[in-house]
Amino acid sequence: MNKTHYNQFTIDYIGAVKRNLNIQINESGEAGCFPDFIEDSHILNLKNDLQAIWENSTDAINIVQSKHDAVIQSGLFGLVNDLDTALKIGFLMSDRVVLIDYLFERILTKKDPSKIDRTHLSVIASSLVNALPLAKSGRIVIIPSPFDWYPETKKIIKEVVNQLDMSPDLMSLLNMLSITKLCQLHPYTIAESEENYLSIINSQIDCVDTIGRDGGNFAYKGILGALLSEKLLNDTEMKIALNIPLSVYFEIIGSNENFYSKYLTEITKDGSIYAQNNINRIRNSLLREIEERNKVDFRGLAKGATVVGGVGCAAIALASVITVVSAPLVITGAVMGLSATLTGLVNSKSKNEDIVISMFKKLYDA
Repeated sequence: MNKTHYNQFTIDYIGAVKRNLNIQINESGEAGCFPDFIEDSHILNLKNDLQAIWENSTDAINIVQSKHDAVIQSGLFGLVNDLDTALKIGFLMSDRVVLIDYLFERILTKKDPSKIDRTHLSVIASSLVNALPLAKSGRIVIIPSPFDWYPETKKIIKEVVNQLDMSPDLMSLLNMLSITKLCQLHPYTIAESEENYLSIINSQIDCVDTIGRDGGNFAYKGILGALLSEKLLNDTEMKIALNIPLSVYFEIIGSNENFYSKYLTEITKDGSIYAQNNINRIRNSLLREIEERNKVDFRGLAKGATVVGGVGCAAIALASVITVVSAPLVITGAVMGLSATLTGLVNSKSKNEDIVISMFKKLYDA
C-alpha cells in the first residue's frame, strides 16, 4: 500500500498540470510546455482533475497553519511573470514557500478553455512542474485563496477598501497579509520593475499595519527583504544564482537553517531608507571573500607553517613540491592529513566566516 504524503494535495495538483498539459522534462531537468499543442480538451481535463482533488486542499491549509515540517514560511502574493525567480527569492528567507492557487480558481473555473491564453498558461504550468521535487519534500505548498476559507480576510479587505483604491495587486497583498499571524509566514512578492518596486515601497507596504504592530513588523520584513533580494540577485554578480536549477538552489540554501533569519536581518537592516547600503554591503563582502579565496596558494601555507614551527620538514617539502606541479587552489587529502597546524591554516578563516556570505559563495560557485 502506498503511503500518502502529508503534502499530497500539492503533489497531485502539480502532477495533474504535468499530465494534462503533456509537459516534458529535458536533459537538464527543466520542464517544457508548448502552447501550440494545448487543446481545449487538455484544459478541460485539467480543470476536472483539479476539481476532483479540491476537497483535499484543506490538508494543505492545515500544513501551513501548523507549520508542519517547516522552520520559517513565506507566502508569495501578486501576479508574477517569473515564478522561478520568485521562488528563489522566497527560499532566501524561508525553508517553505506558500503559493495561493491562481491556476484553478482564477483561470480554469472563470474562463472558457478557448479563451485562455496558451502562452500564459504554459509559463505557469512549466514553473509549477519545475517545483514538483520541492513539493515532494514539502518545501512548496499550494493553498486555496484565504478569501474563501478565512473570515478575517474579508474583514481586513473591507477595512482597507474604505481608505484606499483597491487594485488586484493590493487585494493579493491583503489576501496573504490576512493569514500572516495565523500561519506565521512572511508575505512577499517581487517587483519585476522599478516602477512596481516604488509602488510597493511607497504605498502598498503601509497596509501591513492593518494586522497590528507585531504582525505588521513581521510582514514588513518579509516584503522588504524580498524586494531587496530581487535587486541583489538581479543587479549584482549574484545574478548567476538565477540560472541554478531550483532544486539545486534550495539544496544549497537549505543546508543551514540558521541562514534565513540572519540574512533577513542583514538585508532589511534600518528599513528601506538604507536599502542600497545593505545590498552593497553584502555584495562587497562577497567580492572580498572571493578575492581572498583566489589568493590562497601553498607557498603561503608553507611559509606560515614554517613560522609557527608546527610542521615537519617532510610536510613542508611535500607542500613545496605540490605548489610547483598543481594549481594554487588544489589541496589534497594527503597534505591535509600530515599536520593539524597546516589544516588549521587553511580552515581558520572559514570557521569565522559570516554565514550569509558563506551561503552566497556557495551559490556563486554552483
